[in-house]
Amino acid sequence: MIGGLWTALAAASLTLFLIVATPMFHNFWNHQGPDRTSRINGFVGNVALPSGILALTTHYA
Repeated sequence: MIGGLWTALAAASLTLFLIVATPMFHNFWNHQGPDRTSRINGFVGNVALPSGILALTTHYA
């Protein structure tokens, strides 16, 4: 059960971090060509991560 210790707080913190950091580091709107594609892929990946984090929260809560 040690794996479930503070899981909800950690998930909320990671979700908040992703909401703040994703637009800062994956600013695809300022780039062109292959670099833009790479940044869009990173942006979409970081948008999908909170769903997995929140799924862990419901499993351990």
